[in-house]
Amino acid sequence: MQAKVQFHWKGNHHAYYGIWLIFFGIFNNYMAIDNGELAATIPFWQLCIGIGAFMLVDDIIEHTLTADTPLRILYDKIIKPRLK
Repeated sequence: MQAKVQFHWKGNHHAYYGIWLIFFGIFNNYMAIDNGELAATIPFWQLCIGIGAFMLVDDIIEHTLTADTPLRILYDKIIKPRLK
């Protein structure tokens, strides 16, 4: 288990994107914007809220408990090696 990552509020955190996605999903539901459905079962606004909540919780865990979170592992093992 790695040490927690320090939080700097001006930094680029995926919690900020998660909060934005949650509000975007709520706005889509409130405005009744029909974007179709994904996989014929999950409306778009619910998908936005779900992904946003996951990102928010992931960032909270990363900065309070440990750096070993699903999004950090995804970035370190898959995305970062392909950027080099």
